[in-house]
Amino acid sequence: MQYRRLGRSGLQISELTLGTMNFGGPTDAATALRIVDAAIDAGVNLLDCADVYAEGRSEEIVGKAMQSGAKRAKVLVTTKACLPTGSGPNDCGNSRHHLIDSCMTSLKRLRTDVIDIFFLHRTDWRVPQEETLSALHYLVQNGHIRYAACSTHPAWRTVEALHIADRMGYPKFICEQPPYNLLDRRVENEIIPMCGAYDLGLITWSPLAQGVLAGRYRSAAPIPADSRGGQKPIYAERITEAGIQVGQALADRADALATSAAALAVAWVLHQPAVTSVIIGPRTPAHLETLLAAPRIRLSEADLTWCDGLVPPGTFLSDHFNTAGWRPDDPMGPLARWLATR
Repeated sequence: MQYRRLGRSGLQISELTLGTMNFGGPTDAATALRIVDAAIDAGVNLLDCADVYAEGRSEEIVGKAMQSGAKRAKVLVTTKACLPTGSGPNDCGNSRHHLIDSCMTSLKRLRTDVIDIFFLHRTDWRVPQEETLSALHYLVQNGHIRYAACSTHPAWRTVEALHIADRMGYPKFICEQPPYNLLDRRVENEIIPMCGAYDLGLITWSPLAQGVLAGRYRSAAPIPADSRGGQKPIYAERITEAGIQVGQALADRADALATSAAALAVAWVLHQPAVTSVIIGPRTPAHLETLLAAPRIRLSEADLTWCDGLVPPGTFLSDHFNTAGWRPDDPMGPLARWLATR
């Protein structure tokens, strides 16, 4: 396992990050604990969580895994806040109230005194960024979090936050966490150049395109009920026939390289400029073992050019930004509100 500097911070993080979205859901607690131990033994030193994963059960499992003081000292733990955690009007978003309340709850679940990286899970158009950043400042000053970061934000919104933080003396984001895989390469248009220009780390999610690049689906319909695509309509939208065809081609290429399609998909992301770490979300120890092979794969220029032929740079065949909250057809997005006035 190799380690890379995370943006403007001094943190060195592993090329692979262990995502915990499956913990407490399809992955039971006992299995999740085995996955955490195996990942740490393999050199993974970053665990990625969120307050909404399995309605908080994921954080509780990570907290149990970190009970050993020696183990906690070996890893960095992240979590996120923004998405709804209850039915009340203040149980979501990036208000000072919700962020501080969510952080305190996460600290208890994670059984830790400090969260290493605290992410804004999404941007919140209803709250001025000055209020959001002041809350992050409070959390840093009081020792509840060490670093602030953002996930799936539009580039201009992240840059605005950096300038506000600079002006007000608030903590600056150290990294962005967007979706990035061979089927959705739109981060290459603005987000990756932004990260390079402002020295932001890039921790990416969904390298397997929700399992499409691992051969999980043979057709876009019907979608298996036990798959991620079978859980919510917004996940089902990401399963496309064009994407499945690319997945099949990638599987053939993986056979020629004597590796798995899943490991090849992760390796492709690791070969992209500006990427610091790739989040993997194994449901089983066997899945983890397969994905741990990815950093050892070395792709040639011919391999990368071949992948560009499947999905050209900056384009997409599967929309993994459909939970971003800033698409033109999203009722929460500013462009949608502006179009409604026309």
